Amino acid sequence: MDHNNEAELIKRAKTDNDAFNTLYEYYFPKIYSFVVKRTGEKESAEDIVSLTFTQAFVHLEKYECRNCTFGAWLYKIATNKLIDHYRKQSGKTLIPIEDYTEIETEKNSDNSVKNDIDLDLQAKKVRLILKKMPSKYQKIISLKFFSELSNAEIAQAMDVSLNNAYVLLFRALKNFKKYYTQYERKN
Repeated sequence: MDHNNEAELIKRAKTDNDAFNTLYEYYFPKIYSFVVKRTGEKESAEDIVSLTFTQAFVHLEKYECRNCTFGAWLYKIATNKLIDHYRKQSGKTLIPIEDYTEIETEKNSDNSVKNDIDLDLQAKKVRLILKKMPSKYQKIISLKFFSELSNAEIAQAMDVSLNNAYVLLFRALKNFKKYYTQYERKN
């Protein structure tokens, strides 16, 4: 969905529930994937995503396209709902990483068992490395590479400046590289 189509759809969604439903259908898989990877629990993720879209629907009239993209706005709401969720969970902010590296491969006659095993080993390696990283680095890597947001959208979703988003991403990748190199030396 390009920016102009999205802006028109958002304008219509302020008075037309069908237009909002189109936005919901487009963004639901992305927001759900982001949330379920952060909670590791299907039921909690469903509740959080439901709250996210409910809040977006209720406050859609106040949303303005010039402040941030609609997707970044949804990620920001979802992030706030995740924070609320973890506050209710005795204040602990545990972020499960087990499903962060869902590697989807198309099964065809050219895929060999060896390639599947290699991909699985790579995914496990990435999960192990991500677990060692600080949660803010886990989050920015998730937004960049798993949710495929632009740096500007990441800045909006994390409520930081664009420059800060660049710095955080740089540091997260540098941190990942350090852990990856250490892992490779040990194995």
